[in-house]
Amino acid sequence: MTTPEVLYVDVDGTLVGPGGDLLWSGSTRVVDALLRARAAGMAVVPVTGRDAVQVRELCRLLGFPRGIAELGCIHVEGLRTRHELGDYPFDGEAPVVAMRRTGALDLACSLGLERHDPWNEGRFATWILRGKVDVDEVDRALDHAGFGWCRLVDNGPLPRRPALHGYHLAPAGAGKGHAVAVDRRRHGIAKEAAVYVGDGAGDVACAAEVGECWLVANGDPDLDWPHRTTAAYGEGVAEVIDRLLA
Repeated sequence: MTTPEVLYVDVDGTLVGPGGDLLWSGSTRVVDALLRARAAGMAVVPVTGRDAVQVRELCRLLGFPRGIAELGCIHVEGLRTRHELGDYPFDGEAPVVAMRRTGALDLACSLGLERHDPWNEGRFATWILRGKVDVDEVDRALDHAGFGWCRLVDNGPLPRRPALHGYHLAPAGAGKGHAVAVDRRRHGIAKEAAVYVGDGAGDVACAAEVGECWLVANGDPDLDWPHRTTAAYGEGVAEVIDRLLA
């Protein structure tokens, strides 16, 4: 394929290694690859569960043109932010507040999950939870209790606790796949001119919106996905960039 216009990349467990360290392995391969992508005119856009403040600073630090925060619910471009909240029904109330007020958060936690604190501080749209559950079972319980307006999204294994997964309790209809579709439309990018690389189920959900979708080598081993890099974390991202620029 020709050099794509945009590479969408998950952050934790993909672009950065354990502990959120970009240089965790001692190699500069990912930095070199990001510089080559910039020189080739290929935008790198982070798509992450991190909040909007973190994404804005990540874009500033690494020179990314824009980013997508809170699992697709918040789009950040310079000083501007836009909300993409899917089927969320409560105007004027942040989703995280409504989930706590209505009991949706308590229900999810009662099914084998716990809040992944302190990473919930300052969030607007999604609660980060941790544990190991069947997502479909949790969603059925939410539906039965009248909380069909929110869904549990699997964001992949925790880098330092791979037996556990990180999850987001998020507005129904939102998510990374929807966010990638919105971003492509907004910037006039064809599906075939976009590539995605991540490490979990929420990233594979973006495959229908891009020309290629890759998992890094350390990605969720339970996912049956044909496109995996040989290298882990950021070096896996560099491997994809090298392939696209070859």
